[in-house]
Amino acid sequence: MKKILITCAIAMALFGMAEIVQAQEPYVRVSTVGDNFNLGTFSFWDDGTSPSVLTVKVESNCLHGPIVASISTLKRIGGNIITPDRILVKTSTTNGYVSMAQPVAISQTTEGSHEIKMNFKVKTNIKDFAGRYSGALAFTIMPPS
Repeated sequence: MKKILITCAIAMALFGMAEIVQAQEPYVRVSTVGDNFNLGTFSFWDDGTSPSVLTVKVESNCLHGPIVASISTLKRIGGNIITPDRILVKTSTTNGYVSMAQPVAISQTTEGSHEIKMNFKVKTNIKDFAGRYSGALAFTIMPPS
C-alpha cells in the first residue's frame, strides 16, 4: 500500500511540475476596454481632438517588440469616408500626433505588462457629412529587435 501511495505522490508531483513549466510559456495579450470606441463629435472648424482616450492593455510575461496600430477608412452609411491619413494618433512613444496613413508604432520594445493611452485627432472638412462613421482599429505585435 505504501508503494502505491508513494508512486501516486511522485506522479502528482511530476504532473504539477509539468503545469508549472506550461505556465511559463511566453505570451503577449493585447486588449482594449469594450468592443466599441467612440471618438466623439467633430466639426470642420475645431481642431478635431477627440475627448476620448483609448486604453490598450498589454499582458505579457516576455520581451516583445513594438505594438503597431493601423486603422481602416472610416465609412458613413450613405458613402462619405474619412481616410486614415486624416486620422492622427498620439501615445507616449509617438512624439505628438502622427498620421495613421501608415501603421504607427504605439509602444517600444518592452517586457512585461503595461498600458498604452491613445489620443486621437480627426481632420474634418466641410465636405464631411454628419453621421455615424465606423471602421476597424487593428494591433500587431512585432518581434523584438
